[in-house]
Amino acid sequence: MKTKINQLLKRLTISCLLLLTLMSSHAQIVDDTNKLGLTLSDGTQVVLYGEAASLSDRKTKNYYYLPVSLRLGVKPDRTQTPEFLFLKYVTNEKEADGGIGGALLHMLMEWGLTPAQQKEVEEILANGQQGARKKSVLKGALDVKPDGDKSLRIISATLTDESLAPSVVQSLSAPVLPGAKVAVASNLSPNGAQLLAATFEKTRSITDLSIEMGFKYTTRIPAAKGRVIVNWSKVQKHMERDKAEYKEVHGKKKRGGIFGGVIDAVFGKKSEVKSRSYDEVRSVIDYMVEKEYIRVDFDENIADDRVTKIREAFFDFFLQKMTESSDSDVLAPPTEKEKAAMPNIKYGKKYTYNRSFFEKSFQKKTETYYLNYRLAVEKPFTLTANLASWYDGVKNNKKCVGTVLLDDKFFEHRDINMILDLEAKEMFDKEVNYVTVNVRKKRKSGNHFERHATIDQEHLKNSGLKATISYARGDDKNSDVYEYQSQWSIKGGNIYPKDPEWVKGSWQSITLFPPIVPRNIEFEADLEELSALGVVRATLLLRYYKFGEEVESNIKLTVSKGEPLVEQMIFTDRNTQGYAYQLVLTHKDKGKMALGWDDKINDDYVYASIPEELKDDDPNYLEKVIEAGKVILKPGADGKVSKAAEILEKFEDVISVVKN
Repeated sequence: MKTKINQLLKRLTISCLLLLTLMSSHAQIVDDTNKLGLTLSDGTQVVLYGEAASLSDRKTKNYYYLPVSLRLGVKPDRTQTPEFLFLKYVTNEKEADGGIGGALLHMLMEWGLTPAQQKEVEEILANGQQGARKKSVLKGALDVKPDGDKSLRIISATLTDESLAPSVVQSLSAPVLPGAKVAVASNLSPNGAQLLAATFEKTRSITDLSIEMGFKYTTRIPAAKGRVIVNWSKVQKHMERDKAEYKEVHGKKKRGGIFGGVIDAVFGKKSEVKSRSYDEVRSVIDYMVEKEYIRVDFDENIADDRVTKIREAFFDFFLQKMTESSDSDVLAPPTEKEKAAMPNIKYGKKYTYNRSFFEKSFQKKTETYYLNYRLAVEKPFTLTANLASWYDGVKNNKKCVGTVLLDDKFFEHRDINMILDLEAKEMFDKEVNYVTVNVRKKRKSGNHFERHATIDQEHLKNSGLKATISYARGDDKNSDVYEYQSQWSIKGGNIYPKDPEWVKGSWQSITLFPPIVPRNIEFEADLEELSALGVVRATLLLRYYKFGEEVESNIKLTVSKGEPLVEQMIFTDRNTQGYAYQLVLTHKDKGKMALGWDDKINDDYVYASIPEELKDDDPNYLEKVIEAGKVILKPGADGKVSKAAEILEKFEDVISVVKN
């Protein structure tokens, strides 16, 4: 009982895979021998297959058409605008200045008879024209499925070059229903845009853009009495013998010969990695037939070519079972054998042996397929069109083809450049830590724009004297007005100014002048004169404004060192014209003598002039300067002078001090 059930299941399985014994009311099966080729008035070639009759070789009058008339989609509205866009664009700025240029290509495609074409086909069939029998009927499009994992192909030298088309996006699968749409889009470089446009509009036998769609459809081969016997035991023994001989001679290297790839797939790796061509796989099947591992027998002598078709259909079925096929990465033309097996094929395919198929088949020992049934097989079909056949209908449509200058002010960015004064750069090592610039742009709507930039030693090293803040214009109509404030960090942790004012900026640039400027003070004396007076050191006391506060620096000249001129740099507020100074002489017996304050305007050289009273040893004068020397107040560590010791207010009119 169990054996009978297994035999019944086996026969049912074979029947499901190879043979059609019943036709479902929903299944669409066509007869391979009932084929029509029609030529429409617009030149379109239409291929139709007649519906297969149930359990009979009778030819019916019901026809289905293969995919045809690949074209641009149209909007489903009154305008019927083609769904195609070729938009060239450019900016005013050069690429080096941040500008862009190129083109956008975007199109939707569909296939299927148009209403007018469908009506014409129906009339041809009904009237019995072009080989059709009268009162034949068009039932619609034939059921198809995508052929391979990439059944939609773009054939274009431009769109496959990344330098010409940096971005290409496409649907992967061909649409299986008439009217269903697929998309292709690309962002082209300037050169790619010009090159593709030239093939559209100038040099045009065809354009450099073709679309290919690959499909598979199922057709029924007529009946003939026969069988195919596959002796899997012999196949297995042959492969095992070849494997052993090859291993002994060649070790673990990849096997060659007709069966090499199959042996690798079954006994070697888990799955065969290297793909095979159609001719290589077919040669394996032919070898099996030659060695009678596969035997094909027919019991009746048929006068027509049905036996050949059945034999070829079985070989195609067997090839599909023992391999997995996919599109080749290289668009190589098919071989003559491949063309004979698949007349509509445009490019060759690649095949990978199916390990699990062979392992299961070896367990069966012998397998018999009876051919006295109608055999259903899948056949490939390719639909190809070039853009040249569509472009004439869209080139004058401004909705489809156009150019644009990208000058919308909304997307405009303005650069606010902040340039550090050269004089300030020299001060970074001595007085300045960094400068921070705050920028604000008040908008009538939305959030105000606020950014800041900082220039410090690291910035100077990496980016130089300039810092940039970019401002997006958006809907702002008054883009020429912005404000900024600058704040400086000074050695010692001081921030100046504490509360900086907002200043209206200019789009040309902001020059960052530090609030202080360097002065290189030169102090000179007559050493012999000082020595004759008994003076051992002359000290120059300098008073000036720095960050709005009075500070003091001292420059010392020691007689014994023999240097009549000494120099020292000080930093004074930019808004002052000079400084005050006092000469203090240190006598070897009488101590310090302060000679009184004087001013210097835009002059950085001070000479130690000795008063005549001091030279003449005037006792009243000596008493006065010695007393003054006793009350000299030392400034703080940062040079700041106490309020009681300040003297610059006396010279304000002269040195034009403007205090913040």
